[in-house]
Amino acid sequence: MKKTLFVIKTLLLAFLLLSLASIPGGFVMGYSSTSNPGTSTDTPVFLTITLIGEIIVPIYLFIYYRAKNNLDALDIVMPFKKDKIAQKFGIGYLIGFLAFTIIFAIAVFGGGFTTKIIWSSKNIVLLVLMLIGFLIQGTTEEIVCRGYVQGRITEKLGIFWAIALSALFFASGHLGNAGVSLEGFVGLLAFGILTALLRFYTGDLWLCGALHGAWNFAEGPFFGTPVSGISGTELLFKSTSVPHHPWLNGGAFGIEASLTCIIVLILLSFLTVYLGQKYSDNKLDLN
Repeated sequence: MKKTLFVIKTLLLAFLLLSLASIPGGFVMGYSSTSNPGTSTDTPVFLTITLIGEIIVPIYLFIYYRAKNNLDALDIVMPFKKDKIAQKFGIGYLIGFLAFTIIFAIAVFGGGFTTKIIWSSKNIVLLVLMLIGFLIQGTTEEIVCRGYVQGRITEKLGIFWAIALSALFFASGHLGNAGVSLEGFVGLLAFGILTALLRFYTGDLWLCGALHGAWNFAEGPFFGTPVSGISGTELLFKSTSVPHHPWLNGGAFGIEASLTCIIVLILLSFLTVYLGQKYSDNKLDLN
């Protein structure tokens, strides 16, 4: 019973952290809608503000645990080791961007998307800001899901429960997004399991945070598809999903709801386990 209450408490606090992440962007968008009625907030500029505003969560957690002088707890919920930072970050970003690119290419060549170039050089600053913004947003979600939820639950219930619950929490956090479907939920669950495994085997959040940020940046600003149901981020390409091909393009929710994406994420998870069991100091008990 105590363990159940601990899990419920952890998930509720994690939900509050995600709610905190939305406050800066919500404030700006609310102010804009009030001062300029009719102004659309579904644009790259407003979405960039929302993304960057999510940095409030890691700042809050850092101040909270430092003020309590509880550095051990801080290392559990925000594990960022100081060794090989550039290497882990670079590998994570490369994996995230390439994985999405491969899935997107399969969808395009299979007739799942029509794509056109919309790039304008005047958007270069906005593109850089969105790159930074998605890194902040992706890393923040990893801090909450793979740091806070997975880290705390691992201590009480072990790594298998921690991976499962952190992935379920991550996927459930997107249930309110536009176009959400069962396939989209499964795709996000697969993504959550992959990043949870990466957090376990690497021992910190550098790699999975970079992967998450790169994936979302490739998905939205670069290739111009919905980011888990959120549209309006496209800057380089504009991709329109072709009806009757949801298994390739994921429909309105985006490519995470596609069968191709789910299969690739599952394969990457198996590859992660194989390499992790072989080379990592942290190993799952698979017996």
